[in-house]
Amino acid sequence: MKRHAIRIIIILTTLSVAGIIATQAFWIRKSWRISQGQYDHRADEALNDVIDELKDYTDSTFRVSHHLPCLKDRKKSGTVLDIIDTAILDELMRKYTDYHMLSSDYEYAVIRTKDNFVLYSTAGYSRIRPKCNPYKACLSCIWKDGYYHLSLCFRNQKKMILIELSMWLFWSSLFIIIIIFSFSYVIYTIFRQKKLSEMKNDFINNMTHEFKTPISTISLASEVLLNSESGCPVERIKKYSKIIFDENQRMRYQVERVLSMAQHEKGELKLYKTTVDIHELITNTTNNMFFGDEEKRMQIKYRFGATNTFMNLDELHISNVIKNIVENAYKYSGEDPVLEIITTDSQNGVLISFKDNGKGMSHETQKHIFEKFYRIPTGNIHNVKGFGLGLYYVRTMVEAHNGFVSVTSELNKGTRFDVYLPGNA
Repeated sequence: MKRHAIRIIIILTTLSVAGIIATQAFWIRKSWRISQGQYDHRADEALNDVIDELKDYTDSTFRVSHHLPCLKDRKKSGTVLDIIDTAILDELMRKYTDYHMLSSDYEYAVIRTKDNFVLYSTAGYSRIRPKCNPYKACLSCIWKDGYYHLSLCFRNQKKMILIELSMWLFWSSLFIIIIIFSFSYVIYTIFRQKKLSEMKNDFINNMTHEFKTPISTISLASEVLLNSESGCPVERIKKYSKIIFDENQRMRYQVERVLSMAQHEKGELKLYKTTVDIHELITNTTNNMFFGDEEKRMQIKYRFGATNTFMNLDELHISNVIKNIVENAYKYSGEDPVLEIITTDSQNGVLISFKDNGKGMSHETQKHIFEKFYRIPTGNIHNVKGFGLGLYYVRTMVEAHNGFVSVTSELNKGTRFDVYLPGNA
């Protein structure tokens, strides 16, 4: 997929997600207002019901029939409290706040309207009154000689509304989170697949470049042998035969490495383990590596300190691991490459350290060097040969032996690879 197409998809998807979130936010806000309005309506209805029933308690006939004391026998104050029984008012407030599903954490008061003088109130009314917008209901229907009203305040009104909306808010938030997560994952996957596609293309280009040279060399050597006269010297035939053999082995090694990776990913990789002297394996592998025709030669120093050197290993794959690390040190080395190979006993196994004096790596590069197809940027894709499989192969084979590999490096100060192999891997 082209870069501009990906950019357009990301922009459109981002706008869509933002639109969904904005729409949800709008409806949440609207739902909050509707719930607030419904709560206000229920509170008003509760106060009206209280007053309607309170009118019955001010009627003398009703009070006699219910065996309530006559209001005329009470001490007169000249206010609405002359006809209101506060005990009954408390009971009615509890009854109708519960009936209309309002919060039970409330305070109320009977107030003279003209000067907001509090005639009667519950204990906490004066504390919460400044913090709330009270609901009011006029008492003129039961007291004609002045204007009084009931004032009702709730401590946790917003909490009650939030509880009412909680399930709807929960599912809306959950779906929004799922959409954002899915969008982020899709974007991550697109970029990851794009990067993987570029790396695979890079791999194919490098593989073509790597195979082109030995194929050309084999073709040229074969042509020389075919055109040789019958009296051609044996040394000449051996020379060109060896060229063909070496180049064939080189291609075979590269193909085996790619096939091993494919088998490992399918879970079909089989290790053929034998008892191997790790020091002997390191020496034989590195001695057989040929640097003679290159522009520079690598000096290898052995510092073998391990004592338990006989190990149960797949000789082919571990020798390839050693070869990969040594080749990597050579490719990224300076003019006079020096490699130290150090072995030490460690946790019932052997720790093999490869310490070079090369160019080193940045911390960012160290995070990716064991990834498949990853190659250290050099400015020219063919400046350093390779498929980007070498260190991925190293990690895969070492872990297949139940070991581990790590890297420590600093720019312009060299690199150190540590490979741990258990003795009974």
